[in-house]
Amino acid sequence: MLKSLRPRRLCRSLCLLLVAGLVASAWADPQPAPPPPAGLFTPGALDFEPTSGKVLGLYVANWEPPSRVAALPAGSLTHVLYAFLRACGPGQLPKDAPKCEGRAEHSLGWSAVDARFDAAFAALKSRAPQLKVLASVGGWGGSDPFFHFANEAPRRAVFVASALQFLREHPAFDGIDIDWEHPGGNGSANGVALGSPADGQGFADLMQDLRAGLDRLTAETGRLYQLTVAVNPIQQITRRIDYRRAAPALDLVFMMSYDYHGGWSERVGHHSALHGSAPQSDDSLAQSVQNLVEAGVPRAKLVAGVAMYGRGFSGVREPRHGAGKTGAFPGGDGSMGWAALSQRYFDGQGRPRHGYQVLFDPLTQAYALYQPRLQLWMGYDDPRAVLAKGQFVREQGLAGLFAWEWSQDNGALLNAMNRGLGHPVLP
Repeated sequence: MLKSLRPRRLCRSLCLLLVAGLVASAWADPQPAPPPPAGLFTPGALDFEPTSGKVLGLYVANWEPPSRVAALPAGSLTHVLYAFLRACGPGQLPKDAPKCEGRAEHSLGWSAVDARFDAAFAALKSRAPQLKVLASVGGWGGSDPFFHFANEAPRRAVFVASALQFLREHPAFDGIDIDWEHPGGNGSANGVALGSPADGQGFADLMQDLRAGLDRLTAETGRLYQLTVAVNPIQQITRRIDYRRAAPALDLVFMMSYDYHGGWSERVGHHSALHGSAPQSDDSLAQSVQNLVEAGVPRAKLVAGVAMYGRGFSGVREPRHGAGKTGAFPGGDGSMGWAALSQRYFDGQGRPRHGYQVLFDPLTQAYALYQPRLQLWMGYDDPRAVLAKGQFVREQGLAGLFAWEWSQDNGALLNAMNRGLGHPVLP
């Protein structure tokens, strides 16, 4: 597995149940993609003027060097999300024991790494004071503690108090992002199955308690603090959660509109498509928006997700969504970050190399790389697909775009996010 991908994005846990058996009777035939516009694949993050008023967010992983923060084009972003803080006590990861030593159960743990990132974010905000930096708690593999405290008011109170204390002690942060994967079932991420129907209410209770706590902190410090969530947006999970109670407490909902397909899937599939692979399929950004709106989340709070990595398959004889496969793309879990993918398989102008073809699926509006001799296929968020997602955000009245995660990009995808939202490049 790529160091930058980490287990949190291995499968969105219950997405593996999303598409098993969802093979449509008529799949769109992929088409050779035309040459991309000049400069769209050029590496290097540019500075943009964020004129749209839309959110443009980016996750930054703390297993990467803090120096990555300094390379952010801060003026082109509205939100940076720090991944991850962890909760202590039951369900904590063994590797988090040092940061939890001496801390109460259900409180946040933090360490010297967090302090170094706090300093890096403070320096970043000195040149971009409008930027909001949020501490994201949980993540794939790091969410088990939520199942042990979210449904109990006294335990929630411990967690909320600890989150407020973190914000007091780390002034570069402007709020909390909760990445609970996933209320109702954790997919046995760490070998232990957790989750119950009560989690849907516990999620809403936790959001309300955090909102009340952040409002108290605002009264204390005079600063406004944001509360956001990163959520799996498929129906199977959204229907478990009381979003109608939770949504008023939230500033933004980051839709993890990726990992719809992967090595766990029975067949080949685009993991980050704009539109569904079939009329009733639940494997696209467009359907995810519908799921959350029906669940009670306003469109104006929904932030669409971009994947800065691809997911692929081997043993693919037919280069199309829904085809058979024998395994995952070689290497790790079948995923590859965009920076590595583009360097290995494209030239500097976005033309494929090494016998690969770039195919466009007109049904899902997604792109794939295919090597017919090796029978290798990889779906990914091409910069052209990112442009289309930005246009979709504007047409649908969504809050904006975000991406997982910064170390996987070479700047081209972040540039496409800005362009998709209509932001002009600064001289």
